[in-house]
Amino acid sequence: MPTLLDRIAARIGLLHAGRLVSKFRGALADVSGAQQRTLDRLLGVVRGSEQARRFGLERVRTVDDLRRALPVADYEAYRPLVDRVCDGDVAAMFRPGARLRMFATSSGTTALPKRVPVTAEFEADYRRGWNVFGMKVLQDHPDAILRHILQSTSRYDVGRTPSGVPYGAITGLLARTQKRIVRHYYVSTPDTALLDDPQARHYVLMRRAIVRDLGFAVTANPATLINMARLASEHAETLIRDVHDGDLAERFVPDRELRRRLCRGLRPDPDRAAALARLRELHGVLRPRDYWRVSFLACWTGGSMGNYVRRLREWWGELPVRDIGLLASEGRVSVPMEDDTPAGVLDVTSAVFEFIPAEEWGQADARTVLPRDVEVGRRYVVVLSNTTGLLRYRLDDVVAVRGWLGESPLVEFLHRAGRVSSVAGEKLTENQVVAAFRATCGELGCAEMDFLMAPCWGDPPYYRVNTARPLPPGAIERLDENLCTLNEEYDARRKTSRLGPLTARVVEPARMVEMDRRLASARRSTAEQFKRPFLVTEVGGDDAMLDLRGNAEPGGGGADGASGGQP
Repeated sequence: MPTLLDRIAARIGLLHAGRLVSKFRGALADVSGAQQRTLDRLLGVVRGSEQARRFGLERVRTVDDLRRALPVADYEAYRPLVDRVCDGDVAAMFRPGARLRMFATSSGTTALPKRVPVTAEFEADYRRGWNVFGMKVLQDHPDAILRHILQSTSRYDVGRTPSGVPYGAITGLLARTQKRIVRHYYVSTPDTALLDDPQARHYVLMRRAIVRDLGFAVTANPATLINMARLASEHAETLIRDVHDGDLAERFVPDRELRRRLCRGLRPDPDRAAALARLRELHGVLRPRDYWRVSFLACWTGGSMGNYVRRLREWWGELPVRDIGLLASEGRVSVPMEDDTPAGVLDVTSAVFEFIPAEEWGQADARTVLPRDVEVGRRYVVVLSNTTGLLRYRLDDVVAVRGWLGESPLVEFLHRAGRVSSVAGEKLTENQVVAAFRATCGELGCAEMDFLMAPCWGDPPYYRVNTARPLPPGAIERLDENLCTLNEEYDARRKTSRLGPLTARVVEPARMVEMDRRLASARRSTAEQFKRPFLVTEVGGDDAMLDLRGNAEPGGGGADGASGGQP
């Protein structure tokens, strides 16, 4: 139970939250001024570096000066400089004497992962963005205050660079250095991040959380929240026994010393165990919606992640869901200010933003526009400059502008640039595919499921949908119709027979699971960061992704051939 000191600290914290959110709203009312102040700070971080000398950054005073001084660049253009920083040559990118907190890792466009330099300034910027997000959502849901927090994070020190600087997940660093009163309400401990196996980590989190009064749960990927809930239900007998005995199953944490540390604070609780057993017997399943009164959930809901929201509520209940915003290892882009929408305002105090019109992405002469010049309804690729030392960095996330709050556009993440399939000029995006699939499931009243869609050669070419269980009768035809509604080019090519009808193929569930495991490993992604693909752009690429190449027929038609119909 919260102590008197906790309550006093919470009241002080809420007053601070009000000032923090008000200050941020002030920045949104004067985006140009906020962007200039942000530019001044980030220039201070790189002043005197080789990068600054090479591009004449000492002469940069305004955002327009920055745009003239530097080209737009992706990570591969920065990799040689970052590699030098990893080796200890910090002055290649930063002011002399600068010290790095860590390198944030992320998957790259090549087999090599990205390593994003985390300066003290960037850590502060990243934390401030999270604080604005967290304070605003707690203002909106005050019943969650002084209640426990379920958060899944990974290690910040998975390894070390040649110069001895740790690298890993920046969220792990933020969790370890969070204010004491907040850490007190985490159900996890620093030792939880030491569990490399996601199943073991998720079980431990649920075991520690299930005996507490949980206020909210937050993680990047909604699939993580679903998987944790499902895992707890699948291992309900073990979980209930652990709660009864005050223990932690050896099968999940075989290391005796680590298990002892993870059991700190856990006590035998026969009453809670009995209540959980009754819930399981009553419902036939053990769901968070039945054993917690959670105030809200926080996770990604934009782009393909929206496909999980319905299943999320099946496990957790009809709760408000606050999108955590478009953020990456390279920085935060948006801060959602309301529930149940993926759109958020720009985090104008942490980065200088530019936008490439989506139709110009990949062009050598692609232009950029500033936040004030974007248009509602149009799509853009995000370019940012911040205190990581990455300047005019092409993030390659595609956003749509949904409106305005003050002088800031409201942006919604759609998909990664390049995740567009076009075998007949249809320019089908992953976002459209996910939206069509969700609409189809809603119309037919069927449960949403994981799927993978890919183009296939035929006469004419067509698209194939892979699922781990059969779709209901009529679903594949309805999905085809919904794609036509969402994409005029797809519709035109279907009507003129330049594209054939959709086909369906049922694959073993284990193949979907193995695909996710293999992709997460190849991209050096943590379970929390990993975003599974729903659309493959290569012709017949689903066979490779699902390791079905030996079963594919000539021409990439796969087991179902080139004609559509029922699964």
